Amino acid sequence: MPTVEDVLDDLTLQASEIVSREDDSQIVIDLYNVISQKCENGDLLNELNGIERVFYLCQTFALMMGSGGIETYYKEPSGNYANETVEALLEMNAKRTALILDRGNGIFHEGIVPENQQLRIEELKNLDYSEISWLFDLLDQEFLQLKEDLEMLSLNYVLNHKEAFM
Repeated sequence: MPTVEDVLDDLTLQASEIVSREDDSQIVIDLYNVISQKCENGDLLNELNGIERVFYLCQTFALMMGSGGIETYYKEPSGNYANETVEALLEMNAKRTALILDRGNGIFHEGIVPENQQLRIEELKNLDYSEISWLFDLLDQEFLQLKEDLEMLSLNYVLNHKEAFM
C-alpha cells in the first residue's frame, strides 16, 4: 500500500509532466485536477506550496462563479478562503476579479468573511436577503461580463512559476 508521501510524489510528478507540455490547451484544467487531489479539494490546503495555493484558490473561485455564483461560493467550503482569495487573485494579476470578490466580501462584518462555513452561513442568514440579493446578482453579472481572461492569466501564472509545480 502506498504511503502518503508516495501519493504526493506521484501527484507532483503528474503536475510536473503537465506544466512541461508543449501543447498548453489543457494545462490549467489538468493541473487544477491534480492540485485538487493533492489538497483533497481544499481540505488539506496547507499541503500546497504558496504558488500552488494561489493557483488553487483562484481556479476554485472561478469555477464556483461559473457554476453557482458568489452566493454559492460563500455557502460552500471554498468560501472559507474568500479573504485570502482576493489576495491570490491580485497575485495572479486578476485585478477586476479580485475587486468583484472584495465587493462581495464587504457585506460581512467589517468586510471580513468568516473562515468557518457555519459562521459564514449564519451571518448571511442574519442579513436582509432583499438588501444583498441584488448585490449578489450584480456581482455575478459583472463576473460573467468580465473582460479579464482568467484562463490566460492562470496559464501565464503557471508558466511563470513552473518550478513550483515540479
